[in-house]
This record gives sequence, C-alpha cells and structure tokens, in this order.
Amino acid sequence: MRLSCLPAVCLALVLAACGSATPGPGGAAPTTTPPTIALPTGVPPADGPVTGQGTVIEVPDGSPELCLGPVRESYPPQCDGIPLTGWDWAVAGTQDEADLGGGRTRWGTYAVTGTFDGHVLAVTGSVPLALYDPAAQPSPRPVAPPDLSEDGWVAVESAVGRLPGVLTVVREVETGPVHVDVVHDDGSLQDWATATFGAGAVLVTSALR
Repeated sequence: MRLSCLPAVCLALVLAACGSATPGPGGAAPTTTPPTIALPTGVPPADGPVTGQGTVIEVPDGSPELCLGPVRESYPPQCDGIPLTGWDWAVAGTQDEADLGGGRTRWGTYAVTGTFDGHVLAVTGSVPLALYDPAAQPSPRPVAPPDLSEDGWVAVESAVGRLPGVLTVVREVETGPVHVDVVHDDGSLQDWATATFGAGAVLVTSALR
C-alpha cells in the first residue's frame, strides 16, 4: 500500500491523456479538450446534518477541533482538525486530559454530529466512539480503472493531493485506482476527479457523511 503526496511533475501528461481527442486543422496532430469541471477551490459545505468519527482535541489556549485524519503518536496526542462550535466536555462522556506544565490538553474519540459550512462543524450531538454503531454504507459498484502509465498514475496522485480538505491519498496497486479521503464531499470532488481522469481512476470518500 502506498501513501502518496508527490510533486505534480507529470500532471500535464495525464490531463492530456484524459481529454477528448479532436483532429487538428489540415490533418495535424490531434489536440485535446480540457476537462469541463474546474477543480473546486474549497471544502464543499453540507446541505444537512453530517457525522464525523475521530479525535476531538483541545490544546491550551485553543478551541476544540475534530481530527478526521491521522493523529500523531505523542503524549498528549497531536493532530489538525476542523473547528467545533457548541462542544461541551462536560456532556461529551469519556475523555482524557494531561497537564504537562503548559496548560491542560483534553482529548477523546467520538462520533460528532452537526452542521458543516465548509469550515466549521456546529455540534448538535456526540457519542463516544466506543459506543457508536454506524449505519452501513452502500458499496459503490466497482469500475475498472483506466489504463495509465506509471507516470500517469503518479500525476493522478499528485493532482488529487491538492483537493480541498484532503486527508490521505493511497494507491493500493500499481494500476490504480487512487483512494482519496477528504473532510467532506458533496459529490463535486468525485465529479471533478471522474471528469479529469476517467471513471474508476479515483475513488473519493467523505469523512463527514
């Protein structure tokens, strides 16, 4: 399994390969049509309540955040997350805390529900993660990934690493697809990836759902 966040050295190659070919004037070499969907510039907001599973942490002189991606192994733990409003440690349930002389850090793992505007999650409820029973998610129908060269797949990994709110980028096998976890996708990030690289090349998973 590969975790990638590589320079965009080959992006032009794969973008050219993914456009539609049209003959040039006078029988010249074919040209390509660029994708019709622009790369989204921000994390899409949610149009209804969403739930995210992860570590809620509050550092000294900071505000509570929900970390949906990797958590650094330290004591206390460290991670970067999305800001929370309406979070109350008094009603959150199980939590840990540490005071190493620089102030108190609190943290715990939860399923947090609220409304998301693309920047902040306004909390309406939470459950300790050990007690959370998530609803089963439908499995998407598998689609065979396109036939790209190694340079092409590297370019795909590099490009999707620039998606707003990206958490992880993983290509499990040499021939793809590339799996991308993001903070939130309302469908527009997956639509961009499909339009740019072809069906089956990129599978986007939203952490807030």
